Amino acid sequence: MILTAAFAPWNLSAQETPGSAPQDKSIHLQHVSQPPRIADFAFGRDVPGYVRITDFRQNYPSDGKPVSRETSAWLAWDDQNLYAVFLCREDKGKVRARLARREDINSDDQVGIYLDTFHDRQRVFSFYVNPLGIQADSIGTEGQSEDYNWDTVWQSEAHLTEEGYAVSIAIPFRSLRFPRSSNQVWGIGLARFIPARNEGSFWPLYSTRKEGFANQLGTMDGLTNISPGRNLQFIPYALGEATHSLNVPDTAPGSTTPTYLSYQAPPAWTQENRFEAGIDTKIILHDALTLDLTVNPDYSQVETEDPQTTVNQRFEVYFPEKRPFFLDNASYFQTPENLFFSRNIVDPEFGARLTGKTGPWLLGLLAIDDREPGMLVAPTDPLYKDHAKIAVARIAHDIGQQSAIGVMATAYEFGSNTEINLSADARLKLTPNLVLTAQAVRSQTHGMGFDKVFGADYYANLTWSSLHVNTTTKFLDRSPNFDSYLGFIPRVNIRQVEQDAAYKWHPEHMFKSLGPQLTLIADWDHTNALQDWLVTPAFSVELARQTYFTVGRTESLEVYENIPFRKHSTDVSIISEFSKTIAVSATYGSGARVNYYPGGDLLPFAAPGQDLNFKLTVRPRTNIKIDETYILSRLSTFEQSLIAEQYGNSVVFNSHLLRQTVNWQFTKPLSLRVILDYDAVLPNQSLVNLDRSKRLSANILLTWLLRPGTAFYAGYTDIRENLALDSGIVNTIGNPNTTTGRQLFVKFSYLLRY
Repeated sequence: MILTAAFAPWNLSAQETPGSAPQDKSIHLQHVSQPPRIADFAFGRDVPGYVRITDFRQNYPSDGKPVSRETSAWLAWDDQNLYAVFLCREDKGKVRARLARREDINSDDQVGIYLDTFHDRQRVFSFYVNPLGIQADSIGTEGQSEDYNWDTVWQSEAHLTEEGYAVSIAIPFRSLRFPRSSNQVWGIGLARFIPARNEGSFWPLYSTRKEGFANQLGTMDGLTNISPGRNLQFIPYALGEATHSLNVPDTAPGSTTPTYLSYQAPPAWTQENRFEAGIDTKIILHDALTLDLTVNPDYSQVETEDPQTTVNQRFEVYFPEKRPFFLDNASYFQTPENLFFSRNIVDPEFGARLTGKTGPWLLGLLAIDDREPGMLVAPTDPLYKDHAKIAVARIAHDIGQQSAIGVMATAYEFGSNTEINLSADARLKLTPNLVLTAQAVRSQTHGMGFDKVFGADYYANLTWSSLHVNTTTKFLDRSPNFDSYLGFIPRVNIRQVEQDAAYKWHPEHMFKSLGPQLTLIADWDHTNALQDWLVTPAFSVELARQTYFTVGRTESLEVYENIPFRKHSTDVSIISEFSKTIAVSATYGSGARVNYYPGGDLLPFAAPGQDLNFKLTVRPRTNIKIDETYILSRLSTFEQSLIAEQYGNSVVFNSHLLRQTVNWQFTKPLSLRVILDYDAVLPNQSLVNLDRSKRLSANILLTWLLRPGTAFYAGYTDIRENLALDSGIVNTIGNPNTTTGRQLFVKFSYLLRY
């Protein structure tokens, strides 16, 4: 959800809280001949044809109580749009509203409307608006995180007033998917969020006493003979780019090195001027199915990776997808085990995807290629410049309300290398509070020079959710031979059991909530040898003004390269947006860690370590946002250890990540973003197998985003590193004085909608 994790809309409820008055959860909409004007609703006047809703009730912090500030909403429709108008009272000067980029209204006052257009209690379209008219939208699916990568075209208008703020929303029917029927019956919910009070209020009542969101929405009828109409969309784009970079083979992800130079190419300066164009096409079939076609899909030059530590990590670090084609409708391919991680498709040329819902059936089909594997083999290889072939299929069927079963298949082929994953999964709502999620996967891998290899992956999750108690029991079993090239599966050969439990009190005054948490984990390999165990008790406190504090202690055992390591960590975190202008979040942990990549002939060894993740956000004006981020990871040697006796008390490594981001929103469509990064890894190379690296980068982006799909971008990136090219050899120098990557690009895309 937009405000805090506690307000995730998949908990929004139409159920009664004990002691609360009964609530009418059904509305009949009327047809109107003209769009609404906010002025017509001034002073709470009713307007003919519009249904008025006032019975908003808190989900949080006081489950079931009336909204703390007067809130009214009016609904109606015409042949093209669904309309909603909100009037929200608030004391003057207390409304939090910023002129920001689309979707960046997380900590603002805002209103929302939720539409379950298939009335299947499974999927919901969500639309949010802050008091300055900035939009955010998403798709939610029961059992999954809310997907804000979905963007569609709709209209909003908002104004600050002497008594609070007013919002008008128009959602075109052509921007939605719904069954073909002359009389539509949809699920509906409305919401208002007041961040200064940590408050989320909903109509109908959203109670955390029951699990789930979509099954608790209200019911809306009265929509007759509507249709998305002929809905055909084209988004062509053109990109002009000039780059100057130092090609260093086998560089880390994120390098500016062109793919085709990465195979046995000597280090060299490269310069390239490039023009590229492509097109995404969207065709709506039978009002509910979407066919997407792409040629040379759009790369996401405009997005940057969020900073995170990759130093001394035992398993692969997850970086989310940024490319528009893969983000759209990604939830159709999501299962409990991540079998389709689209970043594994590096350089596609053609793709087709069919997604949607018809009756109780959910469908997701994808066929695409990847040029990357053919550029990584030798030019003399018969597969040089060949394309990998990729297919993904998922089908699911609803069972009652909030239960579903599904199957999924993924296939990858490059030359004689093939892999197939077959999966079956289920989400079963056993009681109003209890949900079982399970999945079974079978993998088959075949490559040049070896026979077919089979593997298996089993997962189960039993979750209980209520106002005070939340518990989760998980079981995971991945065989040693399990493989999923298209998925994100960082570890195999594991049998794991995990138990999480939390209890929360909800006092009426100073504390919004507080309570203990406990996590227990144990896992074994397939020879039944213990690999890890972990115990983490913690305590959390929530205060007003979006302030959260957590302290925890972890005791654990980890077996790495057949060496058992006894570890511990004390962790403290705080998140707070105590004022309109300043927000802070910080997490600090200190304890015993493991050096997974020791230097020289050393074996992995235990070492004291510290981790810090700090972020400060300052908003000097409503349209300027400054973020300061610092991430520290440090490892040193234990006193009186064998390592200390041989090498002395010493730092193993220090890793520093600093980022400064400035976002200046001139108008709703026009913004400027500047990012300055410093990344340094400072190792003691006798103790750890890491290169000494320092990197400075600057990223400037000018954006004009008229609406989703129609945008103009101009960007410049400059990267400096502590490297020098001397007679064809790359050497490490002291400071990041060498420009190793420079890029200037201009990109334009335009939405054509018929």
